[in-house]
Amino acid sequence: MVEIIPIIMREIETSIKEKPPKRTFLIFTIFVEFQRILVLVLHTVRDNSSVIVIPARLNSSRFPRKILEPINGKPLITYVLERAKQANLCDCYVACCCEEVRRIVENYGGKAIVTNPDLPSGTDRVFEAVGALDMRPEYIINLQGDTPVFDTTILKDILDVLKSNPEIDMTTPVTLQENIDDFTNENTVKVIFDNMEKHVSGKAIYFSRSAIPNGLPWFYSHIGIYAYRYKALEKFIGLPQSFLEKTERLEQLRAIQNNMNVWAVPVNGTAISVDVREDLERVCRAMEMTR
Repeated sequence: MVEIIPIIMREIETSIKEKPPKRTFLIFTIFVEFQRILVLVLHTVRDNSSVIVIPARLNSSRFPRKILEPINGKPLITYVLERAKQANLCDCYVACCCEEVRRIVENYGGKAIVTNPDLPSGTDRVFEAVGALDMRPEYIINLQGDTPVFDTTILKDILDVLKSNPEIDMTTPVTLQENIDDFTNENTVKVIFDNMEKHVSGKAIYFSRSAIPNGLPWFYSHIGIYAYRYKALEKFIGLPQSFLEKTERLEQLRAIQNNMNVWAVPVNGTAISVDVREDLERVCRAMEMTR
C-alpha cells in the first residue's frame, strides 16, 4: 500500500497544473482518506513473534476465586485481558485452570487455553499454554491474572529491552520509589541491579522482601510482569526451585541463582494487583481516576 502514495501525489500535482478545482479537491480528499486508513492499518499490525499469556487460577490461598470477583459488574480477569489488548503488541491468551474460566473469558471476546489445574506456578501455566499454540513464539510476556490496573507501556518497555540484546534471557519492570513505609514492607519486593544509580536498565543482582539497598533515600520496587525468550522460559521451567527462591518466596531468584541473564527495566507506569480482598478498593479508586 505504501507504494501507492507517490502515484497519488503525482496525480495531485498534475491536477493542480491543469487547474480543474473539482478534480483537485476530489483527489486531495481521496489522498487524505487513504492516509487515514494507512495509519489505522499500520497501527494494528501485530508482532507475530511475541505473545502475551495471562496465567489465571481460581484457588488462590489468600483470596479464592479472585480472578472472577466482579468489579463494576465484570469479572476481574476481563480487565486484565482488556488492558493487555490495549497494548496492541501481539495476541493475548488467558492460561486458565478450568472450563469455567475459559467460558467467561471467551464470552467477553478473549482467547483462553485450559491448562493442568495442578501446575505449581503461574509460570508453569504460561509455558504449558504456549506449548498448545499453533506457532512457537520467540518472546513471551507473562502478565499476572490478578493485575487489572497497569500502564500498557510497561509491556512494550520490557519487550523492547529483551529484543535489544540477544544475551538477555528475561526482563521485568521496576519502578522508582521514595516511600519509607513501602521500603520496609515485605510485601513490596525490592531489587538492586546494574546501572540503577543511572536509572536505566541493567542486569538484576538480587530481589528481596527486605529493605535493600541500605543508605539511599530511594529504592526500586519490582512489578511482577515478565518477558522471556522462549528458550529461557523452557530452561527456567526445567530448573528445580533454588535455596534463595524458597527463602524469599520469589521465583525470579531461581533464574539468578542459575546464572540466567535477568534485566530490570525502570518504567514510569504503575501496576496494581489484587492479593487480598482489601486491594479491590484501591483498584476501584484507580479505575475511577483513569475514566
